[in-house]
Amino acid sequence: MRRSTGLARRSVAISIVGVLLAAAGPASAAVIEDRNLARGPLDLKLFEATKHDAGAPLHLRLVTYQPWQASIIDASGRNRFFFLFNTDRSAGVDFIGEVFRAPNGHLVMRITNSDGQFLKRVRAYHPNPRTLKVTVPRGLPNPDGNVWLAGLERYWGTTVCSNGCHDRIPNKGWMKLTPGQ
Repeated sequence: MRRSTGLARRSVAISIVGVLLAAAGPASAAVIEDRNLARGPLDLKLFEATKHDAGAPLHLRLVTYQPWQASIIDASGRNRFFFLFNTDRSAGVDFIGEVFRAPNGHLVMRITNSDGQFLKRVRAYHPNPRTLKVTVPRGLPNPDGNVWLAGLERYWGTTVCSNGCHDRIPNKGWMKLTPGQ
């Protein structure tokens, strides 16, 4: 009787571990943190990018040190978040995703190529006071292979940032995201 009870407990434990591992999902994230040095409420703290496999959507997340309201990046103002995409590991930016609050109140990311030509618009989300999330579907600027990324914010506001403050993550270079890793 004891042997069957031990087997049942072990089976339950193995099942629970399996469920937890499945819920965790793939470890396919690239994450970089930034020091609290920039001024203004949009100071970047963390940038995370995930992509399950080559043909999957690209999930981007920026976290700031301070809380902010979506109205701070209103389309009529100059405050913005940007995602920079380098799809071929060249020296420069291939695509720019500019995030702002549209006149209808939704957050959007307007994606252009390096020449400023409009490609597409995707929804962005502000799920909590310090987070910005965007999902980029397959296709440019989300290639099937590796992608090199950076996040950027520009803020004009308080007397401290009356001439504009900005922050880039990473400060120099790029964060590399390899699908499925």
